[in-house]
Amino acid sequence: MSSQQLASPSVSHPQPQTQPQFGIWTLAALVVANMIGVGVFTSSGFSLGSLGNPGRVMLAWWLCGVWAISGAIAYGALVSRLPMSGGEYLFLSRFVHPSIGFLAGWISLIAGFTAPIALAAKGAAIYGAGNQSPFNQQLIAAGVIVAATCCYLAGVTIGARIQNSIVAIKLVLLAVIIAIAFSVTSTNGWRGGPLPDQDPSWLPTSLQAWIVLLGSMSWVALSYTGFNAAVYVAGEARDAAKTVPRAMLRATIVVTVIYLLLNSVFVYAPAPELIVNQEDVAAIVAKLIGGNAFESFVRVTITLAMVTSVFSMLLTGPRVYQKMAEDGVMPKLFDSAGRSPYMATLFQALLSIVAVFVADLLELMTYLGLTLSACGGLAVMSLWWVRRRLPAAKPLQWWENIALTVYMCITVAILAAASQAQTDKFVAMLITFGVGILFYACWSLVALAAPKRAT
Repeated sequence: MSSQQLASPSVSHPQPQTQPQFGIWTLAALVVANMIGVGVFTSSGFSLGSLGNPGRVMLAWWLCGVWAISGAIAYGALVSRLPMSGGEYLFLSRFVHPSIGFLAGWISLIAGFTAPIALAAKGAAIYGAGNQSPFNQQLIAAGVIVAATCCYLAGVTIGARIQNSIVAIKLVLLAVIIAIAFSVTSTNGWRGGPLPDQDPSWLPTSLQAWIVLLGSMSWVALSYTGFNAAVYVAGEARDAAKTVPRAMLRATIVVTVIYLLLNSVFVYAPAPELIVNQEDVAAIVAKLIGGNAFESFVRVTITLAMVTSVFSMLLTGPRVYQKMAEDGVMPKLFDSAGRSPYMATLFQALLSIVAVFVADLLELMTYLGLTLSACGGLAVMSLWWVRRRLPAAKPLQWWENIALTVYMCITVAILAAASQAQTDKFVAMLITFGVGILFYACWSLVALAAPKRAT
């Protein structure tokens, strides 16, 4: 690829990249599977420890729900104007600059898919395999990734059908859990309340309290990331400009309702000292409500949730690297020439298996929430450049402008608060961005030097 092509990829005539094969249910299932993973079953105990009040924990989940729904609308605006696969990399490289797009692709590689796939697989092993040694849990997690990879290598439609079936079962099981939890807890009494010596008000009453609340939202935001999953396979969706936005919005609303109901049980059903700073909140509350049998039922559901997350991210992540390879900013090995990205899928699986043996769940949750929120904010900001790069694109509608504004305001608030309350993770995020910029600069130098060597 020449330096001119590297600097200015075309956006004037987007075309479908492969034969469309994903309908609205598969796209919605992809979003549900991406969203419902590790975070929702682990973060509320840490949020309660940080905020000291279940009402503030729920406020964080409400605010992040508004953030995710606004993000789904904003991403829908992007994909309706450029219905191709590639996610943030595609939008930023086409609408802003290739360097910013490459940065988003770099973030997708490190924080968007590799670490989350590893965490979801480890979650499936922890909840599904019982009392195993850490090494055995790692082996089981690697096996989950291998199994999902084999399904996609056998055929992308086979993997998608398996995922859709598991997602449907998972939603039914979650509905049953919520119904039982509310029924039993309403009979036995809700025991939740603020921790001792904590402000009983659910609404923060000082600037410092708001900083703490917004900083803790990075954990919650991790649970909501994934609302945009369908954009990564837009080039393989039927009537992508319509089906992808609809699938994202509907699935995000459904997941938001599930999150609010689940976390109402998690933080209000037990006494606060039982769950504060505990990572297995769901299992603790399930045992309290229904004993060992209900705990086992919940563990099975959580395991299914983790498995579908692995399936969904192994479907979406490789599409980013495939698009980057088509543009010449990743090895051509990942350019599958319009076919399913088999080599990119193998690459993603290998990276995730390595991460299984080195990643720590608690240390990564805040970092991932911050990094993915910042990357999503960059992508949504590219809406401001759409008309400049695609003059024929329709102008933003009023609801799209509102969604853009709400999403950006909440994102900036989370990042600003985290810079104060979660400084080390915020610095780690900045380092990740810096390394991506450095890597792009090196790649650009190699691309510029290549024609000279050829002559």
